[in-house]
Amino acid sequence: MIKNIVFDMGNVLIKYDPSQFIEEFTSNEKHQQMLLEKIFYTDEWEQYDQGTITKEEIIDKATSLLPKVLHSSIPVVMDTWFEKMTPISGMEDVVKILKKNGYSIYLLSNVSQDFYSFRDVVPGIDYFDGKFISSDWKCIKPDAEIYQLFFSYFNLEPAECFFIDDLAINIEAAASQGMQGHIFDGNISKMTSSLNTEGVMI
Repeated sequence: MIKNIVFDMGNVLIKYDPSQFIEEFTSNEKHQQMLLEKIFYTDEWEQYDQGTITKEEIIDKATSLLPKVLHSSIPVVMDTWFEKMTPISGMEDVVKILKKNGYSIYLLSNVSQDFYSFRDVVPGIDYFDGKFISSDWKCIKPDAEIYQLFFSYFNLEPAECFFIDDLAINIEAAASQGMQGHIFDGNISKMTSSLNTEGVMI
């Protein structure tokens, strides 16, 4: 029986699209693409989410790769990248209903320590029973380790948890550790239908 609902954050609870907010820094489309490719779409960004490199290291690496005209933008991007994120409409109601119906609510997200600067944007954050942030634990989805640590830390049975994430690879990895889930594509009705199928009252 499902007792715990586990949410990813980016593109499940809040909108995360670097290609939109990068327009704040330059109107030059070529420069926008360069910033995206040398900051957000990199192995370093994944390591930043994992908590194994610092913001300063990302700035230094991007500075070494990007033209001088963009150098002043790089630290500003890194300091403010999360400020344009907004809650996904309807998700706070989902969290509230699940909590009211007796389920425990958890967050399991790949995110850097910047999370602590924007946590209040996450819809229903005060209803969560626990938050498991990749950079706190130096591990990252879809690695098996993060799921195992998550279950152990909160003393949860995987079979009693249902995971909602926007990436199939993360849901598949969770399933390999005993936690079933739903790939969220922005359609809340489909998500609630999947929860209903597992016997979750919502």
